[in-house]
This record gives sequence, structure tokens and C-alpha cells, in this order.
Amino acid sequence: MLALALCGAMGAAPGLTPAGEAAAAPDPCAEARRVDGWCEREGLGYVANVAIRSRLLYDALDAHGHVLDLSTFTCPTCREAIATGGFCEEHRTGFVKQQAYFSRLTYEMARGERVDPERLRCPDCRRNAETTGWCAKHRTGMIGNVAIRDRAAWERADAAVRILRAAVEMLPRCEWCAIAMVTDTKCPIDKTQWRGGQPVR
Repeated sequence: MLALALCGAMGAAPGLTPAGEAAAAPDPCAEARRVDGWCEREGLGYVANVAIRSRLLYDALDAHGHVLDLSTFTCPTCREAIATGGFCEEHRTGFVKQQAYFSRLTYEMARGERVDPERLRCPDCRRNAETTGWCAKHRTGMIGNVAIRDRAAWERADAAVRILRAAVEMLPRCEWCAIAMVTDTKCPIDKTQWRGGQPVR
């Protein structure tokens, strides 16, 4: 009886739940994951809930856009995109609220709405927020924790996420090819031109 009383007074051992299970350590990169940021502690970044162990690739995705002098853009399509919040396919640049985004993925995400997945009542939407997915019932697609309510825009973003995942797999072989994959450019090392995540033959 004395032993039971002592156990009750002391509570669970440090690091253990009342059931005796080890308490889960907090995710040191939770905030980076939430805001598509860079986690210094673990040396990785997140975009669309995809972990990226390359600062160069993470920076190339341009997760938060840039404020630029828009008067310097002379391309007619870019000028129209600036005025309408569109995307120039030739220069792979989109514009949202007068900010420039240098990847299709982050441009489409900037046009969406960042939400708290824990507050989503729909189980399908909540599950989709873990990766990507479209909820037909609510006519909403999730790209990580960003909700996109235009089906065509979500499909473009979803395709860009697939390219990003392929680029992450490319990293051990060629970091610059990985960057070229998400930016539709040429790898400066092996000179491979990439378009839509595929080498151009």
C-alpha cells in the first residue's frame, strides 16, 4: 500500500506518459514544416510538406517570393502576368500581390490559403494536408497545409510536387540536376536540359 501511495504521489517517471510509454519528443522542425521554411537544427527545408536536404534546392524553389522592381520586366507576357497575377511560362515566373515567384509550385501555393490542418473538420481534407490530394466534396485541393480551390491550379501544383519529390531523389546523384528539374533549366555540370521534370532529348 505504501509503495502504491508513493507511486501515486510521484506520478509518472520523467519522459514517460502515465501509461509508461516514452513521451514523444517535440519536432524541432515543426515550425519550418508549417511555414515552408528552413530548419537549421536538422539542416533541411520544407516545401509542400516535402523534406529537402539541400539548401540550394530549397532556395531555388523560392518558397516565399521576392519583392522586385517590377518595372524592370520587359517581357510582354511577364508584364501581363504582373497585371493579372499570372505566370510567364517562358521565364518560369509568377506574380502574386506584386511579388515574384520563380517556380510553378510556390506560385500556385502563394495563390492558395494556408490553413491549420488540425482545424479541418473533413477527414479527407485533413489527410490530404499530410501530402497532397483533392476533396471532391468540398472542391478543395491540399498542397501540404495550403488549400487551393481551383481544380486546374491544384493539378498544376500537384504535378509540381511530384517533380519536387523526384528532384529530392536526384540529390544524391546530382544536386544541380535536382535544381534544374524544378526550374526547367540546364544542369551546369552535365549540361542536361530539364523540362517538366524530364530530361529533354
